[in-house]
Amino acid sequence: MKNIRKLILAAFITLILASCAKDEELLFNDKNSIYVEYQDSTDYNFAYSPASIVKDSIMLHFRITGTASASDRTFSVVPAAGTTAKLDYHYKLGPLVIKANEYKVIVPIYLYRKAGLKDSLLKVVLEVQENDNFKQGLAKRQRYKFTLADIFSKPTNWETTWATYFGGYSEVKFRFLLGATGKTNWNSSPLPQDSRVLSQIARNALLEYNQTVGPLIDEFNQQVFFP
Repeated sequence: MKNIRKLILAAFITLILASCAKDEELLFNDKNSIYVEYQDSTDYNFAYSPASIVKDSIMLHFRITGTASASDRTFSVVPAAGTTAKLDYHYKLGPLVIKANEYKVIVPIYLYRKAGLKDSLLKVVLEVQENDNFKQGLAKRQRYKFTLADIFSKPTNWETTWATYFGGYSEVKFRFLLGATGKTNWNSSPLPQDSRVLSQIARNALLEYNQTVGPLIDEFNQQVFFP
C-alpha cells in the first residue's frame, strides 16, 4: 500500500512539474503586448503660439506587458480611420522602440505649422498594430487621438475650467493671457494648483500693463480684469 501511495504521489508531482514547465515555455515564447499608457486626447492649436513657432511636439506614452528583453525591440503604430492629417507632413512620429530591459517608452510626435491649418481642424487617430515583437495589448488602450489647427478660437473648456480664474472670455483677454503665461494648450484641464499659478502670473502681468500702458480694453469696449 505504501508503495502504491508513493507511486501515485510521484506521478502527481511529475504532472505538476510538467504543467509548470509547459506554462513557463508558453509564457516565454508568447509575444509581449503593447498599449497606450495614457489615453487623454490632445487638441493642439498653433494659433496660441508666436508666429516664429513652426514646429512643436506632444508626447505619447507606451507600456508593455510581459517580460523585458535584453535587446531593443521596435513596435508599430499607424494612422487609423478618421485621420485627416498627413503623416510626415503635418506630423511625424519619433522612434518606436522599446529599449533593452525597459517596459515603457515616451515617443515624441512632431507637429508642423502648415498653411492649411488656418483653414481647417485636422484629426489624427493613431493605432497600435501587431508586429514581430508585440501584439496588441489592452483592448481599450490601442488608440490615441489628437487634433491639429492654427485657428484662433475660444478654448472649448473656457466656461468649465478657465472662467473661474479669468472671468468672461474676450479675444483681447485671451491674447493677453497667451503672452503673459506662455501656455499653449488651453483645452486641457490642469491641476488646481497649476491654474492658481497661471492666475497669479496673469494678475501680475495685467497690473504691470495697467501701470505702464493704461487700462487694457477688449473688443467689447470693456476693461480687461481677472476676478
